Amino acid sequence: MEEAVTFWLDNKISSGFKVAEIGTQMLVSYRDKYYVVEGGAAKMKGVRPLHFSKSSLPTVWKKAIKGILPPAVTVIEHPEDKNLPVTTSIKKERPKMIKSVPTETEPSETRVQVAKQPAQADSAAAEAKPVKTAKKPEAKALPQSVVVANCPYCNHKHELTLDKGKSGKPFFVACARCTVEFAVRFVPVTIYQAQVAAFR
Repeated sequence: MEEAVTFWLDNKISSGFKVAEIGTQMLVSYRDKYYVVEGGAAKMKGVRPLHFSKSSLPTVWKKAIKGILPPAVTVIEHPEDKNLPVTTSIKKERPKMIKSVPTETEPSETRVQVAKQPAQADSAAAEAKPVKTAKKPEAKALPQSVVVANCPYCNHKHELTLDKGKSGKPFFVACARCTVEFAVRFVPVTIYQAQVAAFR
């Protein structure tokens, strides 16, 4: 007759039947699954209890069900083992580089000068490094009120008010120097520029 076993499974006490036993472990059948129980609790695999079906049982447990138990492992102590030296790990240290020290035959003034030179070189290198400047925002252009137009005949410079041709339609202007009329049209680019046309 199979022996009933109670064991801890999924946060509760469950009762199953003992199928085989190897050492301190028991194979328990519970709800058509096999659990390995040790110390009154089912063994865990991660967060879930370790269980097997009849076909997925490990070979050791299949043999244990048939009554074939693995040979017992016994530890034999030899008295001479106590006399053997204990091995320890030895940490190897890297040899440190020894810095050369100036000899006493050098005058002390030259040593002071040599010591000052690297400090001066460091300060010069620090000064030579470019200083990062913050990008200055581009100044926004003031609203334009005057547009420059050159006469196509005599190349005389005219300053025309923007409100005259702001709509983009061409208009006529008489040159102040040669008194000849020419057409002007304001074209918006980044700033307004004047396009001129001659009629001769």
